[in-house]
Amino acid sequence: MIRSFRSIKGEPRLFAGIALTQLLVVIAGFGLEPMRGRTNYGALPLEVYLHATIGLAWCVLAVIQPWLIGMRQRELHRTFGWIGAFIAVALVTTGIWTTFDSIVGGRQSEPAFTIVANIGGLIPFALLVMLAIRVRRRSDWHRRLLACATIIAVAPAWARIVPMEQLGPIGLLLMEAGMLAPVAWSAVHERWTQGRIHPAWYWGAAAILSPLFMVPVALVPGFATWAGGLAPAVKP
Repeated sequence: MIRSFRSIKGEPRLFAGIALTQLLVVIAGFGLEPMRGRTNYGALPLEVYLHATIGLAWCVLAVIQPWLIGMRQRELHRTFGWIGAFIAVALVTTGIWTTFDSIVGGRQSEPAFTIVANIGGLIPFALLVMLAIRVRRRSDWHRRLLACATIIAVAPAWARIVPMEQLGPIGLLLMEAGMLAPVAWSAVHERWTQGRIHPAWYWGAAAILSPLFMVPVALVPGFATWAGGLAPAVKP
């Protein structure tokens, strides 16, 4: 008999809960766009839908994987894990593709910041996934690193929930705070129940915060000029 989510105990339930929360963030973030009139999904190119589908697949898999562990379906978990590795590669690849295509297609008003924000999120995501695969036999590290990778993967949804245009730098800080919330909660919970915080949370928090330190790159004159040159020229 398949166990319900509520019957799963311990860490599998915690990580399934984190992943489910991130899935809800994705649904809320991208679901708000048409209501705000900011995005016409029907006018977007095919690669955007491809990237979105792959990202959604990652989020759904992030919910399923700890659930399978809670059900003691370890072989199926391993099989899905390698599928997840291919999904991660596809997510990074299509993320780079859509980033540059949106600039070349004239859909971005700030090319330099778009590149830094998007690539700055894809890099720590990829590094966390690779590290999680490397330490996959150490489940305590493996599951925490992947949870943080999933949080990074949903950053574009947070960027749509927080009114970045109105808040500016404060909006970026609010976005990072929202992303760090499940990490902070998990760390505090561990400290309270186990007397220590697993070091993987520190690595994950650093990865989540790393895009903040990459923002100044967009202000480098040479980089900004190069990024701006990718966009189509504006006709007078």
